[in-house]
Amino acid sequence: MAADRFESGWSVYAPVDVDESDPLAFLDMPVGRSVFLVGDSGRIEEVSSSVPPQFAHDEFTARERATGNGSGVSGPEPGAEGAGGEQDDVVAEQAARLIDPIVQQLALLGPSEWEWLWAEFAFTVSAEIAHLRFASYHRTVVVPVPEPVAALVRGQRDVAARMSAGPWWRLLLTVTNRGETTVNYDYGDGPFPHDQLLPPEDYRADLEAYPRPRVPAWLTRYIEGPDA
Repeated sequence: MAADRFESGWSVYAPVDVDESDPLAFLDMPVGRSVFLVGDSGRIEEVSSSVPPQFAHDEFTARERATGNGSGVSGPEPGAEGAGGEQDDVVAEQAARLIDPIVQQLALLGPSEWEWLWAEFAFTVSAEIAHLRFASYHRTVVVPVPEPVAALVRGQRDVAARMSAGPWWRLLLTVTNRGETTVNYDYGDGPFPHDQLLPPEDYRADLEAYPRPRVPAWLTRYIEGPDA
């Protein structure tokens, strides 16, 4: 077993052996493996590896704070979570499952000796930016993202939009040829990199399509312009 520390506990899982001599071997790895989140309080939850780790850790930490020092095994106690939180969990898992085909298609675009890939997608309903690069110990290669992959990302964002936070503004993927995938949804807590910042009208169109409970102050100022 392996364990990784996060804010309120440990993530415990069984590592999967991958043939590192085959850069595409991780495509055959099983998905939806069990991961056990063990809180500092002693509380344990089982989640799927298909759920982005950051989302799973944040949700677990929120429940840890809500339940105080209670302990136990399995999911949250009845009534501990509102319907919105339960719906978010369901949608998050659905959206997470759609990451796997994206990663698989991206992996096929790289050179045979790649060790890591980084993919960054800045999408709205009216405009899209996609960056993809592969790296090995010898070189880094930038590769264009083809439309079929962009369509997969678009579909994943549409599903993620059903979460209470709304659709992500940026999807960030880091993948190793050993099958380790890190997924981050960027909701605009900080300004976006200049090369991934879309024109104000594209964010305005996205907010009309997907009204959100909260828009970051910096993004509101950017959309409204200097004369607002």
